[in-house]
Amino acid sequence: MRTVFVLFDSLNRLALECYGGQGIPTPNFNRFAERAITFDRHYVGGLPCMPARRDLHTGRLTFMHRSWGPLEPFDN
Repeated sequence: MRTVFVLFDSLNRLALECYGGQGIPTPNFNRFAERAITFDRHYVGGLPCMPARRDLHTGRLTFMHRSWGPLEPFDN
């Protein structure tokens, strides 16, 4: 099985029609959600984008222990 992980930055799920949002039409996200797996629950250790990405890519919750920044060469 192959997986494509798509990460969209700074989106509120309530702004997307596929999650019940009604304020802005999002036809492309709707089409994508119909063909993909969507998740109803997701928990991260840090909500700002860079710490959250580090958490997702390394599997370690680091926001409270590391400064703001991209993945470092020593992040496995």
